[in-house]
Amino acid sequence: MNNNLSRFADSKVYFQCPICTKSMDIQGNSLICRHGHCFDISRYGYVNLLLKSSPKTNYSKTDVWDKARIARIIDNAKYIGDGEYDPIIDEKTYEIAVASKIARQRGYQQAENEAVGILRNNVRCECCGYPMVRRICQKAKIKESWTCTNPECGIRVRLRDSELIAKVTLLINRIIENSELMIPKPKERHKDSPEVARIQQDINAELMRDRPSEDLIVSKIGDIASVLYRESDAKRDITAVIAKKHASMMQPTETFTKDYYYDLVAYLTLDQSGKVTLHTKTETELSEGDEPNGSNQDTEENGNVD
Repeated sequence: MNNNLSRFADSKVYFQCPICTKSMDIQGNSLICRHGHCFDISRYGYVNLLLKSSPKTNYSKTDVWDKARIARIIDNAKYIGDGEYDPIIDEKTYEIAVASKIARQRGYQQAENEAVGILRNNVRCECCGYPMVRRICQKAKIKESWTCTNPECGIRVRLRDSELIAKVTLLINRIIENSELMIPKPKERHKDSPEVARIQQDINAELMRDRPSEDLIVSKIGDIASVLYRESDAKRDITAVIAKKHASMMQPTETFTKDYYYDLVAYLTLDQSGKVTLHTKTETELSEGDEPNGSNQDTEENGNVD
């Protein structure tokens, strides 16, 4: 045994295998344990027992602090220390985080429940115009559904509350961004109504008299003006202009706002595919149309019985 190897003569006493921790013996120019793990001795008389490790190129799951992991920490009080684990977050910070999470959850749930309560009595069937009632089935994949109360129609639309609220909010925001949508299209001008024609005949008859009454004729003209105003779109147009003004003063929101809904919307309709149409206070309609994000659910699924 040369001088460089002689220093390893008592290897069983001084060396342990870094892999299995068993003692190592010199065999030839190598140190070998009973499990066959072999480490070569260099010609200069040293051996490298450090295990090779590949460079770390990808992060493991334990290295990523994503929202889900943080949520698990907030949900589990053991992370503030419980005798078995050392704390990784102080108790004060933990309590603040938990309180904040609970407040957000309650706030969202409260807002959603309020919106559903408002919409509950304002949904009609797009096919027949009858009111629709909301039902819950815990066994269904989509628990919420809206069913037409017309026995001859009876269509049912499965639509999550969150999705319905999001659709209504989106349509309201479209009105706010373009208040012209509150202005109804002008109606076609029709001939005078029978009531106007009758008053006109009364005026003509009065004019045929030898001494027609000017006061009576003026009164009849006033009656014609009143009837024409009642039959015209003037009142609707004034309402539309006021509504347009209100809409132009609103700001788009990410969440359902009941004041905006009450000011702008009369009711909404659902068709069998789940498309929402907003009917405004000024008798205009606004629907999802062919928007890419519009939700069209499968007709067969919507027809399933709870």
